Amino acid sequence: MAVSADRLLSAPNDSLGSPIGFISPYVIDAIALGIVLLMVFSDFSNPLVNIGGYSIAGAFALWAALKAKAIHRYITDTPRSKTVSAAQGFAELQGTCEFYGNREIQGFMSGPPCVWHRYFILRPRPIPLQIGASTLPFVIRDNTGLCVVDPNRAKVISASKRSWTSAGAFFSSKYIHYGAKMYVIGEIRAERCPVTSYNENAEVANLLRRWKQDKPWMLEEFDTDHNGELDSQEWNSAVTRAKNISRDLFDQKTTDRVENVIRKPCNGMPMLISDQHPDDLAARFSLLSLFNFAVTAGCFLVAYTLCT
Repeated sequence: MAVSADRLLSAPNDSLGSPIGFISPYVIDAIALGIVLLMVFSDFSNPLVNIGGYSIAGAFALWAALKAKAIHRYITDTPRSKTVSAAQGFAELQGTCEFYGNREIQGFMSGPPCVWHRYFILRPRPIPLQIGASTLPFVIRDNTGLCVVDPNRAKVISASKRSWTSAGAFFSSKYIHYGAKMYVIGEIRAERCPVTSYNENAEVANLLRRWKQDKPWMLEEFDTDHNGELDSQEWNSAVTRAKNISRDLFDQKTTDRVENVIRKPCNGMPMLISDQHPDDLAARFSLLSLFNFAVTAGCFLVAYTLCT
């Protein structure tokens, strides 16, 4: 069942998001490299162990190559759209990122305000390793309109990062700051979302500002002791009435609205979010795919040589 963007927005705004579920080709590369280094610097007397080790490393490299190639084709084959004319289904969007509704997302560990962040913590205790990412929705806007972005389970590539150490622990975070140029590829679906962007403080302040322009009326309504001034108790009475009226006015104009939400595709393909240009991303994954195919060939060639 699809979850609306407003329902996602109601989640707690903490720095510790949900764990990352996307296996990056770079992670698979690290595993393959670790196996290769183990084979090179370890003296295994059994040739079957060496053959099996290089074969497994080649299999991991092939897996990474195929994933990188699939992402490259995903980027290059998906049509680029404007938000106002984006069709339901797969789409690429480019624009600037903004906060969704009235919510400002604070970065990890009091970092700079951002629309998304991912964190990494390495420390001796009590939990040696913590990895996670924010999942609150944000907005991508171009010159035609906007689309809500649900980053849950997305692959996010960001150029902005910060790292530091404190009390023997290592902290690192990557983030996309507010107003950055953004590229998103995923599946767009139209969803009916209830209006929840009510800012009570702003609405009440605006109503009180209008009332102050008619001081005789304010005194007639709230000056109970008729001394020509509003004391603290009388002013609190005015604020309470302003809250009730502003809420009633908002409820009267509240209607369901249909919003376009872009999220991870249902067919298992990754959703990509980046503050880098899509052409640069496509070139990067193309080179990564070629590199891994070369590593695959090298590993299987070494394994074949050991067999003969």
